[in-house]
Amino acid sequence: MITLKGIKKTYENKAGRFEAIKEVNLTIDKGEIFGFVGYSGAGKSTLLRLTNGLELPSEGTVELGDKVLSELDKKAIRKERQSIGMIFQHFNLLWSRTVLENVMFPLEIANVTKSERLRKAKELIQLVGLAGKENSYPAQLSGGEKQRVGIARALANDPKVLLSDEATSALDPQTTDEVLELLEKINRELNVTIILITHEMEVVRKICNRVAVMDSGVIVEEGSVLDVFKHPKHPVTQRFVKQDREMDTKETKEALKELQSLYPDGDIVQLLFQGGSVNVPIITQVSRETGVDINIIQGSIQSTHEVPMGTLVVQLLGTKEKRRSALDLFKTYPIEVEVLGHDE
Repeated sequence: MITLKGIKKTYENKAGRFEAIKEVNLTIDKGEIFGFVGYSGAGKSTLLRLTNGLELPSEGTVELGDKVLSELDKKAIRKERQSIGMIFQHFNLLWSRTVLENVMFPLEIANVTKSERLRKAKELIQLVGLAGKENSYPAQLSGGEKQRVGIARALANDPKVLLSDEATSALDPQTTDEVLELLEKINRELNVTIILITHEMEVVRKICNRVAVMDSGVIVEEGSVLDVFKHPKHPVTQRFVKQDREMDTKETKEALKELQSLYPDGDIVQLLFQGGSVNVPIITQVSRETGVDINIIQGSIQSTHEVPMGTLVVQLLGTKEKRRSALDLFKTYPIEVEVLGHDE
């Protein structure tokens, strides 16, 4: 569907020469939800602009289906760009136009008849859950509603690809989840290929099939979301995954310290469950077989696009031999085990 071959992008100005994209080779399949994640300056937004033809690569080719965007003239690129929808972080709505008029706008530019514009816009407003808001202005909408208008507008020309540039970073967590659920629905019902640019690993985990982690203009790691979360290899990826899993509240850290002081003979252990292991009574089985008392400190279940993942922090209480047996037994299950703290 989308193929990036040997992509490089270099900018030159009075300050010198800057390589925004050093070399990228990647294929994104039709109908998948693909995420690019990276910190500021990683090159992900530049790569997005190259993907939709807003910029041309210094080297390499961008292929959309059977078309090589980087080899088309400006007029042909503009026409091809109609098959690529864009969703923006700050909505980019026309504030003097109603919801209906905003969604109709791309169809006006494409010279679609008024009756067809009206029909299509009403259909899309219904799809994104804004029925009844057709005559509202952007100033009268919440952030989530504005983004829904942006999504409906991006779908107006029946795009093959939907590009999302930090579309949820200005939204609160609940609204973010609602927008992600809407994007999943669009992907499922319309079979639109979706590419997400984000610095939030949680967004990637919840919705994407595959992910590419970018740093300093290159893809440092790429694969299925589940594989990347299970076994992050590059330090940047490891940092992203750790931030997503981390229990970083002051209260939790204080609780861990307090438990370690109250129970100096115990081990603090983090267990990562994935897929079917989430539903297996592993804690009960390990406690029963080894005679170790297990104190549950904190637990959570996260979801990926493919399977649920659970994180559980427990304290093992008992003799050193029993705790060692419990750790060995935990490692026989399809889970990952990390000792966060233990007595010597």
